[in-house]
Amino acid sequence: MQNTFKEKQFRDDLQQTRRQHRTSSPVDFRSFLESSLDTGRVEETGRESNQAEFAPGVKSPKRLLGEIPFQVDRRILSYIFQGHKRLYGFTVANIPNKIIEVSTHPVTGEIDEGYRLHLTQRYEDLKDKLDQLGYKMALHPRFSEFVINTYGILKDTSDELKSKATIYNDSEFLRKVILTIAPRKLHEDMLILLSCLCNMAGKDGMPLFLW
Repeated sequence: MQNTFKEKQFRDDLQQTRRQHRTSSPVDFRSFLESSLDTGRVEETGRESNQAEFAPGVKSPKRLLGEIPFQVDRRILSYIFQGHKRLYGFTVANIPNKIIEVSTHPVTGEIDEGYRLHLTQRYEDLKDKLDQLGYKMALHPRFSEFVINTYGILKDTSDELKSKATIYNDSEFLRKVILTIAPRKLHEDMLILLSCLCNMAGKDGMPLFLW
C-alpha cells in the first residue's frame, strides 16, 4: 500500500465527510454507544486517574480512541483508491458506490470496466484479509464513525503529535489506551480495529499513525 495523497487534504476531506454523516447511523448503534458511555461515566474518576498514570504528558488521550479508527479508515481508502488525491465524500461504508462513481466518466457515462475491476479486486482482497482479523464491513465502518464522532481525532497541527510520535506508534501503548479509557462495551471492537491497523502498517512498512 502506498500513501499517494496529501495527509492534510485527506484529513480535511474525511473530517468533512464525517460531519455530514453524523446522523446517518442506525438507532441501535446510537443506543449501544450511549449505554456504553453511561457505563463509562460511573468509573470516570478512576479512569481519569489511570490516564494520568499510564499516559503522562499526553494532553488528549481520549482523542486517541477516535484516532485509531480514523487511521484504519485512512489506510483502507488509500489502499483501494490509490490514484485519488481528493477523497471528499469517501467513507469505508460507501466504497462500493464510490468504485462505481470513479470508474464512470462524469460526462459521457462511459464505464471503464478495467479500472472498475481493478478497484473491486483490491476491495475484495482487503476485505477478506480484514475479515480474518475480525473486521466486518457490515459493522465496523459504522462503529468507527460513532467512535470518531464521539471522541474526535488528534489535531494534525498540534506540537503534541511531533513530541509523542514514538509513543503514539507503540501498539502496546494504544492497547492500554483502549483498555484504560474506553467503556468496556467498546473494548472488543476497538481492539479489532487496532489489530487491523497494526496488520496494515506492518504490510506497508509505515508507522501506525500517518501524519
